[in-house]
Order: sequence, then structure tokens, then C-alpha cells
Amino acid sequence: APKGCTIEVTLQDTGNPFLTPIDSPMIQKAAEAYQNVYGQSPVYKREGGSIPIVSDFNQALNAPVVLMGFGLPDENLHAPNEHFNLENFDKGILTICSFLELI
Repeated sequence: APKGCTIEVTLQDTGNPFLTPIDSPMIQKAAEAYQNVYGQSPVYKREGGSIPIVSDFNQALNAPVVLMGFGLPDENLHAPNEHFNLENFDKGILTICSFLELI
């Protein structure tokens, strides 16, 4: 905080962290789907922000959870001038279809 300012933070909610290992068979199928559509391997990024239900899904379903992204860093997700590249939207649909066929 700037000098002379006081900040009070109140924790309102939390979620359990979650990570599906990159060597998981489901992650490998997702990577294959990206390869099928984009012609190259995906970049693995540990992102996701706060999606607390992912851990709950994993525990309740006792199944691996795969989060597949199609946005680009400059698309201003949840910010002013948010947008989504239509080519990636179309390829995202094809990638999900490929993934579902592979599993």
C-alpha cells in the first residue's frame, strides 16, 4: 500500500488446489487432440485462476479433470476490451471433438 494508507483484507472463500499430472493418460489424449487440429503440441501452462469446483469434480467423480484452453494472452480475459479470436473458437470446437473421439 502507498505510504500512509492502511489496507484491510477479508478472506471470503477458498478452494482446494488441484493439478492433473502432465503424464496423465487424459492429458496425453488432450495433447493429441491439439496436435490433430493445430498441427503442433500444446504449451503446458499452470493457469486457471480460481476454479474451486475442479478439485470437487475430481474428488466426487474420482476421475481425472482436463482443462483445455483456447484463448490468447492478449485477449484481456474478464477485462475491458475482452475478445476471443474466432479462428481459435472454431479450432477449439474441433479440438474438443477430436479429444472426445480419442477418449
